[in-house]
Amino acid sequence: MADKYIIAHDMGTSADKAILVTIYGEIIDSVTEDYPLHHPQPGFAEQDPEDWWKSIGLTTRLVLQKNNVTAEDVVGITFSSQMQCIVPVVEDGTPLTRAMIWLDGRGAGVIEEELWTPPKIMGYNIFKLQKFLRITGGSPGHTGKEQIGKLLWLKKNLPDIYHNAYKFIDAKDFIIFRLTGEFVTSVDLAVIWWLLDTRNNANQWDAELCKLAGITPERLSIPKPSSTIVGYLNQEAARHTGLPVGLPVINGAGDMTSEAVGSGALNDGELHISVGTSGWIGGHVSQRKIDLRHYAGCIGSAHPEKYYLAMAHQETCGICLEWMKNKVLYHEELLKMEQNVAHIYQLLDRLAEDAGPGAEGLIFTPWLFGERCPLDDDRVRGGLFNIGLNHTRNHIIRAIFEGIGFNTRWALQVMEKLYSKVDSLTIVGGGAKSDVWCQIIADITDRTIQRVVEPHFAGAKGIALLASMALGYIDSFESIKNYIKIDQVFNPNPENRQLYDKYFKEFKNLYRQNKKWYARMNSNL
Repeated sequence: MADKYIIAHDMGTSADKAILVTIYGEIIDSVTEDYPLHHPQPGFAEQDPEDWWKSIGLTTRLVLQKNNVTAEDVVGITFSSQMQCIVPVVEDGTPLTRAMIWLDGRGAGVIEEELWTPPKIMGYNIFKLQKFLRITGGSPGHTGKEQIGKLLWLKKNLPDIYHNAYKFIDAKDFIIFRLTGEFVTSVDLAVIWWLLDTRNNANQWDAELCKLAGITPERLSIPKPSSTIVGYLNQEAARHTGLPVGLPVINGAGDMTSEAVGSGALNDGELHISVGTSGWIGGHVSQRKIDLRHYAGCIGSAHPEKYYLAMAHQETCGICLEWMKNKVLYHEELLKMEQNVAHIYQLLDRLAEDAGPGAEGLIFTPWLFGERCPLDDDRVRGGLFNIGLNHTRNHIIRAIFEGIGFNTRWALQVMEKLYSKVDSLTIVGGGAKSDVWCQIIADITDRTIQRVVEPHFAGAKGIALLASMALGYIDSFESIKNYIKIDQVFNPNPENRQLYDKYFKEFKNLYRQNKKWYARMNSNL
């Protein structure tokens, strides 16, 4: 069976990766195709679903061609995708407009006007909040980035699109429809629409909650477990991807839940950190809990039967480095030549290490597009604080690494208060490839950090192993852990404990002291 493969697509915010994976989780190769992200107005974040579809076809064909793998050796295709997107489509699946992706916060105003009306507690309508908590185990927040905020915004501002849409579907589910003709979604994606009845794993759309968004359950995809074979490749999809007609399509999951599987932290209470475009701390748990003040709680998981996924999501993580690289560090090619490095991120690691712990008092707050956990504040923004003439680009880079580390520590505090303290966490995501960053996170959190092999492929590996289980090659969900290995362990350096404790306290003070200022400065967003 070693020559049998699964194609796992990682549909990220900036690109699609087609990853060729053996049925036992060995990553053979990958091909990446970028697609644009549109910001037509402040707070808007859009993508063209047709760009996703083109990338899926191109990357699938190329990864097979590169590795001389015949289509007949592929036993299934599955997906890990960005979450909390909305694509309004007509009955044949044609999009009516560009997708509003997870970063899109234009619904913040309308969700306050339409949903979170008085009487309020913590900014929430007390009666509607009780309903959400009772039925879903969670609640939409104030940022408007959940689907309810997007739906209410569409209804108010683009009523023709809202009323003409046959279905409102998520990113992964748009691709699955094009492959199979089936309107299905995965439970983990459906839960964070906050319209799903999750009591006793019913996992059905609740008509009462849907009414709050002005829709009926029939206008949404059918929720099914992530490990479900949801259909088979149709002829058009086979031509588009180069795969055979009738190939099983396994439902897949969102990026958070896929990486949670690929982290290997599968047992009740184990936690992992993800450092990607966005970031989070999460873990599989058996009991639903929620912290509304810090916007942390449970969503559905990729486990086919019993687990919830506790989650503390941070809006901008690795994308802060991307912003700095593209908009602050100019002449990337010259810098690579000057420093004799093949990749710019090798240079960033070197410069951050040279700056030393604490970046000489420079603190970066990584809230470049609002924040969910630990703040739940769509108007907060990032900044460099305490900058002086002594600071160089080295210190700025170090401060960005550390600022994300401080935010992670704050989110970890929220998670540990909900459940219990952990001594170690596994780490996944593209940022985890940096030894320097892993060590900084270990030092700031005072936790042992265990990096999985090929951490940037954790989502693809996790969802491929889940698909392999669905196809009968792996015995059980718990057995997936046997195919996930640790690459390196980073222990906290006690010499940095006092410094980072002090700076962490000041990091939190920066938000508390400036919260009202952020609200005034960004009141029009």
